[in-house]
Amino acid sequence: MRFQIDKIALISDVHGNMPALDIVLADIKRRGIDLIYNLGDLVGKGPSSPATLDLCREVCQVIVRGNWDDAIVKNEESPAAAWYRAQLGAERLAYLRDLPNSYDFRLSGKHVRLYHASAQSEHHRVHPNSGDAELQAMFDNTPFTGLDQPLPDVAGYGDIHGAYLLPVEIGDTTKTLFNVGSVGNPLDCTLATYVILTGMLDSAAPAPLCIDFVRLPYDIDAAIAQSNQTQQPDFDAYNEELRTGIYRHARKKSS
Repeated sequence: MRFQIDKIALISDVHGNMPALDIVLADIKRRGIDLIYNLGDLVGKGPSSPATLDLCREVCQVIVRGNWDDAIVKNEESPAAAWYRAQLGAERLAYLRDLPNSYDFRLSGKHVRLYHASAQSEHHRVHPNSGDAELQAMFDNTPFTGLDQPLPDVAGYGDIHGAYLLPVEIGDTTKTLFNVGSVGNPLDCTLATYVILTGMLDSAAPAPLCIDFVRLPYDIDAAIAQSNQTQQPDFDAYNEELRTGIYRHARKKSS
């Protein structure tokens, strides 16, 4: 039997880092991939939120809302959020406000669900060591994901900036949970990271399904130079994260 092969690039957590986004999009184009799904956090942290948002709107067929996207829109008490809101302007903020919570589709007979952080909300953080109950809940239907659709067989998310893939046992079934890593603020290494899904899109028939992780070097010095040219909040912490791949709060706990 001959299978139609579809490829989908999954990107997440660009966080206003144009040098990293440019490298990832160039790699996706080089591979001949036309479908790009974005798991949120287009903005914040980095200096180029308007440019990264505009480019993602242009090239991504699917974009879901991230926790930074939501917080920058809603957190009117935060000076940092106010700085990013001034960068973005009213039309982009309205776009972020209206992004969907999650996205479901069929691939090679599997029901796949994508969201930014979890099935609970874009702010509910789950790590691979969060425990069986938390990992199993990533496959729930909730008010956030919608209650009237099939339970997912495969769930993918961003948020934690660390790529991984795990089998998750729920009853007598084994489901697949993966994190796509981060394009613009990776915290498990210093390489821009994304995922390629390969299978038969919109097909209910069982077929091969592959999840491949791609790690790319990019010009960190250029990203830091762009950051230092602005008055962005917490730029020292952001620059150190780019250099080391270590989350700023993890560094504080260990010191």
